[in-house]
Amino acid sequence: MADSRAQGCNLQSGMAEKVKKLNLERDYKKYLYFIDANGNVCQRTKSGEGETTILVPNAVERDNQYLYFIDKEGDVARSPRSGRRKKQEIGPKAEPEKAA
Repeated sequence: MADSRAQGCNLQSGMAEKVKKLNLERDYKKYLYFIDANGNVCQRTKSGEGETTILVPNAVERDNQYLYFIDKEGDVARSPRSGRRKKQEIGPKAEPEKAA
C-alpha cells in the first residue's frame, strides 16, 4: 500500500482533513502558529510582543464552515465546526408564588 501522505491534498485523518501540505518546521517553545482570517500561515512569539510574521501568504482559501489549523506534521488541516446553536427564545418570566 502507498503512504497516504503521498497522495496530496484533502487527506482525511479522523475528523480532520488535510488541505495543503507544507511540512513547516516549527519551534513551539518560542512561537505560536496560526492561520489568520486571510488564509496566511503566521507565527507570533508566545509572549505576544513583536509583530506577527507571515510564513506562507495565502496558503488556503477559508470556508467559515471549517476550523483551520496546523497539524503535527506542519501541514494545514481543517475540521468541521460544530453546529451553532440558536438561543432559545425566552418568554416573560413567571412570577414566583408567594408563601402565605
